[in-house]
Amino acid sequence: MTPQLLNLNISNGGMPKLPIDEAKVSRDGVAGDWQKNRKYHGGPDQAICLFSDELYAWLRDDHGIDLQPGSVGENFTTRGIDLQSIQPGDRLRVGECLIEITMVRTPCRNLDRWDNRLMGLMKGRSGWKARVIEEGIVRAGDAIEHQKRQGMSE
Repeated sequence: MTPQLLNLNISNGGMPKLPIDEAKVSRDGVAGDWQKNRKYHGGPDQAICLFSDELYAWLRDDHGIDLQPGSVGENFTTRGIDLQSIQPGDRLRVGECLIEITMVRTPCRNLDRWDNRLMGLMKGRSGWKARVIEEGIVRAGDAIEHQKRQGMSE
């Protein structure tokens, strides 16, 4: 299976983020997206938040927490790429955009709105934050190419 962008999600602040078909992705993030708490979210090193369809399946199948893409506040919901194998410095080509993984996403207490176990369950499986290296248009369904950080073999 070719890794792909299952959903592209935005909101005017908070969760859930809702799906859109396409958007320009710039160093500031996805056009039309905003974060309520800019102290902890957003900015150049956290312009994009990623979570995967596989992690949503894990929450649903192993823990009975059935959420839709965008529910945990991610901009990019991926499918077919193992987010657990990604490292800071890795890059992902998504549509016309190139992003670089900067840090593990830290789960926050706002996740408790869906289930009071969610924040604890997501530790170590919370997704990633990324900076935008090359701006461009991104569309739901775009292929994702994983480029390991320099010095690492694929």
